[in-house]
Amino acid sequence: MSLAAILAVLLLVLGIRLIGSALNMTRSRDAGTPDPQFAEPAETVTRPPELAGEDGTARVADDPSADWEAVELVPVDKTAEELGREEAAED
Repeated sequence: MSLAAILAVLLLVLGIRLIGSALNMTRSRDAGTPDPQFAEPAETVTRPPELAGEDGTARVADDPSADWEAVELVPVDKTAEELGREEAAED
């Protein structure tokens, strides 16, 4: 076989593979699976009523956060120097 014939066969095989790959990319692989970008939100899991307290929070014996005090946090609008003076005045 001549060099030109070998190159022609290789180019033909390469062209067929390229066209086959392009066709495979256009075909949907998971036709029945919804796109995750448009998936519905996950189901919210809650505690059973018997584990929830009066206010809806769980009461667990070894829960270290049970005695925490919930306070509203706000951004600091004073300088460190002003806060230091206020603290010194309180003492």
